[in-house]
This record gives sequence, structure tokens and C-alpha cells, in this order.
Amino acid sequence: METITIENSKWKNFTIQLKRSYAVSKKDMKIYYNKAPVLIQGILFPIILFFAFTIGRQVAPVYMVSGLMAMVAFLISTLMSPVTLPWETAQKTLERLITSPISIKTILLGNVWSSLIYGAAFSLIPLIIGLILVPSWISITLPLIILGCIVAGFMFSSFSLILSAPPSDTVSTSMILTLIIKFPLIIISPLFMPISSPFYLISPLTYFIDIVNFGLTGLSVFGPYGVLLDFGILFVLGFGFLFLAFALHKKTLEKRFRG
Repeated sequence: METITIENSKWKNFTIQLKRSYAVSKKDMKIYYNKAPVLIQGILFPIILFFAFTIGRQVAPVYMVSGLMAMVAFLISTLMSPVTLPWETAQKTLERLITSPISIKTILLGNVWSSLIYGAAFSLIPLIIGLILVPSWISITLPLIILGCIVAGFMFSSFSLILSAPPSDTVSTSMILTLIIKFPLIIISPLFMPISSPFYLISPLTYFIDIVNFGLTGLSVFGPYGVLLDFGILFVLGFGFLFLAFALHKKTLEKRFRG
């Protein structure tokens, strides 16, 4: 009986913290997603990079759509956490959150939800444009692509939590660090081209691109069951990054409040 009571108490606490993480995500979306760094990196960068990668090249429509979806999902899903936590630290609102009945894990989960929602939603825009311009894709596996957007958004969001671990209260410092890490990943990804080199397997964007390619054409570079491999790798990376972020932020949290 006592064991059941303890388990019920743990489950109740988990659901309460989960609800509070949703409240944190609503706050983040309301306050931070109209900031200049977010708008520049989330909207202007994908457009600029799209033209930089495609002008003067013969790119198949399927690779245009999958490449742009991956780039948008990656840039938007990874831009919020490195911006939110320094702002919260500088404005002393993070300290206020920590002193309330809410854990650092709950705050980080709130960052993940907000980044995931925006990243997945915006990544569907290139798909919608592609469906309008290429009517032959009317029989695509749409639910698979949407699920891929959600899983990839979760993985990219969890990855961004690691980038926000350094205890800085300056947004510019955090943004420089993220750009140094994120753009090399974009460069080594098979954006707007076939997945033709083992070198591309280093980038997590490759597996999301393969999911979109499979959803549009029914073909995966990893074979008939390659899409299962894609989802498996994204899930493992997503939860691995998330738990690593929890450990890193636990170590650096106190340093944010010194001085």
C-alpha cells in the first residue's frame, strides 16, 4: 500500500511539473519569439542560405523541399534556448523562476516545447509550397513527414539546450557560440542534394532529410526500412541531448547568479 502511495505521489508530481513546463513554454513564445535575433536567424537566414545553396544549380524539387525543411527546422528549433536563458539571467527572472516551486528540468522542458512547436510549424511551410508547385506529390505520406518534423524538432531543441549551458547573461556571447557550432553542421549536411556520401552521416540533419525524402518519393537512402533507422537515431540523439543538458545546467545553474 505504501509503495502504491509513493508511486502515485511521484506520478502526481511529474504531471504537475509537466503542466508547469507548458506554462513556461507559453511564456517563452509570448515574450521572446518576436525578438530581433529570433526573427533574423529564424526567417532571414534560411532564405539567404537557400539562395546561396541553390542559385546556379540544377536542384530536383524533392531536394529543394527536404533541404529547406531541414534548414528551417534546425535554425528555428535551436535559436530559442541560447537566447532565452541569457535574457532571463540578465533580467533576474530566471532567479525568480528557480525560487518558485519549479525545477530547472521543468524550465528546460518548457524551452523544448516552445522551440519544438515553432520549429515543426515553420518547417511545414516549404512542404506546403512544394505541394502547390508539384501536384504529383498529392499521394505523399503526409503523416510520416509531420511526425518527422516533430521528432526532429524535439532533437534539435534538446541539442540547443546544450548550447545554452554556459552561464552567460549576454545574448551576443551565446549567439556567437551557437553560430560557431550550428553553421558547420549545416555545411556538412546534404542540403539540396542526394545523400551520397558517408560523410553526411555525421550530421543529424541527414536523418530528417531522409525522412522527408521518403515521405515525398517512397525511397530512403538506407533501404526499405531506412526510415525506421532515421527515427531511431533522432529519438536516441534527442533524449541523449536532453539528459546531457539536464546534467550540464545543474552544474552551471549557481554560476548564473554569482555577482
